[in-house]
Amino acid sequence: MNNRSAKRVPGVPSPAYIESLYRTMAAALGPTGWWPAEKTTFEIMVGAVLTQNTAWGNVNRSLAALNAEGVLEPHKLAIMGPAHLQELIRPSGFYVNKSKTVQSLSRWYVERCGASPEGAADIPDAELRTELLGLFGIGGETADDLMLYVFSRRTFVADTYARRLFAFLGFDVPTGYLAFHKAYSPVVLDASLSVKDLQEFHGLIDEFGKAYRDDAAKSESFLGGWRA
Repeated sequence: MNNRSAKRVPGVPSPAYIESLYRTMAAALGPTGWWPAEKTTFEIMVGAVLTQNTAWGNVNRSLAALNAEGVLEPHKLAIMGPAHLQELIRPSGFYVNKSKTVQSLSRWYVERCGASPEGAADIPDAELRTELLGLFGIGGETADDLMLYVFSRRTFVADTYARRLFAFLGFDVPTGYLAFHKAYSPVVLDASLSVKDLQEFHGLIDEFGKAYRDDAAKSESFLGGWRA
């Protein structure tokens, strides 16, 4: 299937379009190796919280500080004094609220999952996402990051880079994470992409967005001919 036959879809893309788009991006940019984590799955969880509204370089500084203290572990973070945790994650900004979120997530992970992704294996996808959204400071994007990269669930991360990409491609893109996710997630999940494919798709979308920051640059990219 070529891009011209795939792209004539009103409103939102079709599953076939999503698959073709993914394969094209993977050939041009992949592999991305997302999510960036040095050691453990739990590091991904903490990083997903800390990266909210900040650059990844700042997150790395915070993760390095937690590692240096030997506390990048759910049981330890769950009981750490808030002031100490805030100081360690200060480079990531919004450190008071983020410290609350890290501790809320850590406690849930210990108590609900036994501090292991496998501990959530029997929780249905929708229920797991609802539980994550119920934790302090966990919004839709962070919940979907955790679903996809920690718990290996098929999920679409409807972040800003994805919103910009699909708007550039000529599709209708609802405002706000919730509306965008609601409109596009069913289509993405109807495509025959595995969890690993969806992880890579998210990485590809973000890498594309960083490399081609505006519509003019996107038009000159390998996706320029895909624009409706």
